[in-house]
Amino acid sequence: MKITFTSLNARLSFVLLLLFLVICVGYLALVNWSTNRYYQEVTQNLNKSLGMYIAGRSPLIVDGAVNRKAMNELADLVMVVNPIVEVYLLDRDGQIISHAVEESEVNHKIVDVAPIDAWLNTNNPAAVFGTNPRSGKRDVVFSAWPVDDNGQKAGYLYVVLGGEKYQKMRDSLGDSYVYRLSAAGLLAISLFALITAIIFFSFMTKPLRRLARDMKKFQREILQDDIDKGSQSGNEIWVIQQSFSQMQQRIIEQIEALSKTDNLRRELVSNVSHDLRTPLASMQGYLETLIVRKNTLSEQDREKYLKVAFSHSKRLTRLVQDLFELGKLDAGKTEIVKEDFSLTELLQDIIQKYELKAEKKQISLRAQLPNQANVVNADIGLIERVLENLIDNALNYTPSGGRVDIAIGDSPDGVKVEVADNGVGLPSCDIPRIFDRYFRSRHTLVGSEKGTGLGLAIVKRILDLHQCRISVVSTEGEGASFSFNLPEAKRAG
Repeated sequence: MKITFTSLNARLSFVLLLLFLVICVGYLALVNWSTNRYYQEVTQNLNKSLGMYIAGRSPLIVDGAVNRKAMNELADLVMVVNPIVEVYLLDRDGQIISHAVEESEVNHKIVDVAPIDAWLNTNNPAAVFGTNPRSGKRDVVFSAWPVDDNGQKAGYLYVVLGGEKYQKMRDSLGDSYVYRLSAAGLLAISLFALITAIIFFSFMTKPLRRLARDMKKFQREILQDDIDKGSQSGNEIWVIQQSFSQMQQRIIEQIEALSKTDNLRRELVSNVSHDLRTPLASMQGYLETLIVRKNTLSEQDREKYLKVAFSHSKRLTRLVQDLFELGKLDAGKTEIVKEDFSLTELLQDIIQKYELKAEKKQISLRAQLPNQANVVNADIGLIERVLENLIDNALNYTPSGGRVDIAIGDSPDGVKVEVADNGVGLPSCDIPRIFDRYFRSRHTLVGSEKGTGLGLAIVKRILDLHQCRISVVSTEGEGASFSFNLPEAKRAG
């Protein structure tokens, strides 16, 4: 089982370990503080009468002066009985007037008497902290008793129960065997907790890891889309979130594409129904007339009706062929077979096919073809269809007396082909839609041959297969120009 720090299993284990360490350290600190506080409360309560007994042994202040002999005897006694106790003699304002410790160790000469009075006048078992003459802080427990001089209160006997030796001994406990043993025990418990957490969370997150792995596999193999590789690629929650977000986007795109396809399908059915119904009805009418009135029609009328029916039949054939070809292009079933061929020769053949149609419409069909062959690499059959559709479109939208020009020239992207006319042109609002299927501009010529509305759509899709871009330049009433580039064939050697 591979564990990375970015995985959910590792993160949960780390958080649990960190929480456990914080709880253990906090617990040890609380135990240490509460034990010390308990010791201070017990020590102060047990020694509550110590100050009274010491002060009662002999007068410490006589006629306003310190009894040095009594203080010296008291110092010797305290050092023998309890060396961690420090004895100070204070006046009524808390000024230290004598003590039983080294003079150099007394850094503060005044003791706050408020805690002393509070302790003497209360029976609360809670510890009361007084001033430490060595540091000036209120952090020591004490015992105290008023000192009289000729029946008048002259000061206080102030006994510090946790003196300097006790402080040094307490501070040294950090290096003691007990503390080292406690630290080792804490480390062992933390390691045990970490191993237990990894195993426990590994079983808990196993279904989540499997889900993340399956989603990544589904995206990579089915959707052909991989999750972005980042610093959190091992985090199952992040992987699932990214997978869901990308699949959600893919689903939205597919729904929109399906909706668009459905709209196109509806539009296609409607347009096809209309385009098929009109020539079929017309052709059926003429054929019925020929059948019903076959004996009364003149040879001239019979020929006229047959030509009209044949014309509608040709239009139906062209419409069905265009629909079939566009359907194959849209479905991606059209395979292009590229080969090297002369574009100049191909255009010459196509122009010959349209010369008669241009002549009947009294349109000048001109070609500006260079002398060289202009060999390109493309599907010759599909490119022929592109050129035929563009020329046919130009002839349909150019009035009598107009012209259609076809030109070939060199370009940085290969060989440029341009089909231009001076016909009715296109308004700017129609240009973005001219390659849509069934789109016909409202600016058409009266009496012109009606197209299927699929020619330019087929042109666009064929050029897309060749990865070529077609450009349109048109001005309403002045004509239109369609141009595209074909890749030039690679020369041998």
